[in-house]
Amino acid sequence: MWRIKARHVRDADGGTAALELESEDGRLDVNVRWDGCMEIHVFSQTEENRELSDTFHTCDLKGFIEAMSSLDQTCRDYFKEGSYWERDTDEAAD
Repeated sequence: MWRIKARHVRDADGGTAALELESEDGRLDVNVRWDGCMEIHVFSQTEENRELSDTFHTCDLKGFIEAMSSLDQTCRDYFKEGSYWERDTDEAAD
């Protein structure tokens, strides 16, 4: 799912200091550091070009994922028939 665009190394020990990653579909671009902090760039992709839509900064990816999962569940509880949240879990993965 992720392609490593660049790996930044520490001078002292040669360990990884940061990674620049891109999702296979080109919709996400992430700069992640060794300490867990990251910038997540969300792109809209059209046949003509790729435009930056939004940027998120977090130092707590697990907490961010947990909050987004909770948001998804809340939306499922309130939006029913005909909504995006009515979809099958298998459909969402496509």
